[in-house]
Amino acid sequence: MLNWDLAYDYAAIYLLLIIIIWYFHEKRIPLASHRTFLVALAAVFVSTGLEIVSTKLAQMSGTEGNAGFWVTSTLQHLALNALPLLFAYYVLQIVHINAKQMLHAKWMLALCGVVDVAALVTNPYTHWVYEAEGWQYTYDYGVLVLITAAIAAIVASSVVALHRVNHTLFAKAMVVLFHMLLVVLAVFLQLKTHVLLLNFVTATVCLTIYYYLQNPNAVIDTVTKQFNRRFFGEYLHTFFINEKPFGIVVVAMDDFKFINKTYGVENGDNLLRQIGAFMETLPFAKTVFRLGADQFCIVLYKDLDQIDAVAQTVHERFRHPWYSENQAGIMMSASICCVNCPTDASAYGQLVEVMDYSMSMAKRLQKGRITYAKDYDLGKIKQDKAFEKAVKQALDRDELMVYYQPIFSVEKGVYNSAEALVRLHDEELGWISPEDFIPIAERNGMIIEMGEVILDKVCRFIHDFKLAQTTVEYIEVNISPVQLMQQHFSDRVKQIMEKYDVRPNQINIEITETATISMADTVNANIMDLVQYGIKFSLDDYGSGYANIDYINHMPFSIIKLDKYIIWDAFKSTKAGITLKHTIGMLNELELHIVAEGVETAEMRDHLADIGCHFMQGWYYSKAVSDQDFIRLIEMQ
Repeated sequence: MLNWDLAYDYAAIYLLLIIIIWYFHEKRIPLASHRTFLVALAAVFVSTGLEIVSTKLAQMSGTEGNAGFWVTSTLQHLALNALPLLFAYYVLQIVHINAKQMLHAKWMLALCGVVDVAALVTNPYTHWVYEAEGWQYTYDYGVLVLITAAIAAIVASSVVALHRVNHTLFAKAMVVLFHMLLVVLAVFLQLKTHVLLLNFVTATVCLTIYYYLQNPNAVIDTVTKQFNRRFFGEYLHTFFINEKPFGIVVVAMDDFKFINKTYGVENGDNLLRQIGAFMETLPFAKTVFRLGADQFCIVLYKDLDQIDAVAQTVHERFRHPWYSENQAGIMMSASICCVNCPTDASAYGQLVEVMDYSMSMAKRLQKGRITYAKDYDLGKIKQDKAFEKAVKQALDRDELMVYYQPIFSVEKGVYNSAEALVRLHDEELGWISPEDFIPIAERNGMIIEMGEVILDKVCRFIHDFKLAQTTVEYIEVNISPVQLMQQHFSDRVKQIMEKYDVRPNQINIEITETATISMADTVNANIMDLVQYGIKFSLDDYGSGYANIDYINHMPFSIIKLDKYIIWDAFKSTKAGITLKHTIGMLNELELHIVAEGVETAEMRDHLADIGCHFMQGWYYSKAVSDQDFIRLIEMQ
């Protein structure tokens, strides 16, 4: 009579029930790998249950001629030996091999499965795998075939995982494979003892894999209970690998910060939950994600022709109020963008760029409406990536150049200052306009390093060419709002200037009207610290459409630089000319120095001087030139 110790099997059943309860209590994860894990979980449960049943049958009636024992024992061994194959298949799924590779893997795993089935189904007659004698199983050479098939599956999936370049996927695969090795060790241990450890070890492995790789809480947004951005990439990776078409409807709430500020964050979160729940009810919407604070995404992959209908339904819903606790109906606007893959994007990284670019364009040009990624110039994304690469390379190689555009003093009749302008030349792209690469540098944070490099080059230029001994009193340096937001920006400016013995009055910092719109505490602290240090500030591009006279009254500007477009308009329109004249008169009464940008003719020079401009800058005098050419220009005047 079999005298197996079933304590570990009962413990395994307990562990498996805990995992199953946890798993089905949470939102189901729509991935093939998760379905495979569920099948493996069921196989462990079946194996453990049948092992208990077969052992009880053997203890009651013996094994000789006991059909019930041999049927349950054979089924138990089939379920148990399916586990290495299932977990090998699971590994191949989580490392995202393509459909062709997966087909080859399935054939290999199927062959191993056929060997297992043939060996175990015939075993009650041949006993070449195991035989039940007395109180124990006696294993024969056939068990080596089963172990070999299991190890072959594990090794094959390990080799595939090793060739994956994605370190995160590789780490996941190694978690599974390491635990599979524990199961193999448990197999050898069970061959030598009457304690039934194997199913318990396998159940423990399932618990570990569930916690680290299958835990729904890791991929679900805590506020809306929709899938999060982290899972978004993993979910779509299989689509791209297998070139399977799908559509995306991106929904971004307009001005949601206003909702949180007006009604409170708690009510805002409640509204987000309602929006997510509404999207889940949409026909054809297979999966809903929350990508950001105020952005959702709906994925469609079977009914792609319904993407317009889904977008229209969402748009229509936002024409009606949303209700939150203790609040009347709240009207919200949402910008919607439809993306088709692989037409609009053929890789995940490209998709993210297309989504971000298309939505930013939608919010800027067609806020609150339905738009399509294909309608925007998606080629600009590729161009921007090339520009970004060029900027990074220039910073790494110290290839950024600083040119200087002289500024003419009407009173002194000489060039008394200059504006430092960054220039970038790439071997492949040629000259790149600052209007193209500076916004990119601001978006990705490279503007901070770039700004320091420019200031360093300017200070070195002032020191090396002894500008203090010329008519040039100071150099104007453009500073980005991103730089001003850095906590220790003013300290860094002073360090660079002191490195080259540059006096505070030799540097004038230009900031745009945009930078003055949102005067955060850090920005204001940096400006006031530099003013106290002795550096003067200029307001650049005045009249370009943002600032008003209030900023001039409250900010410590010494110089106002009139935007070239209002200068040019003044020579085309009588009204614009009158506006410019009175603007200059007002700035003079405020005792501010005035620089006219974009001066291109003698007529413009004379008229601007007559109505009160103190300084002139533009192609009439000189374009921006290299440091050597600038020195020659100063010496020739």
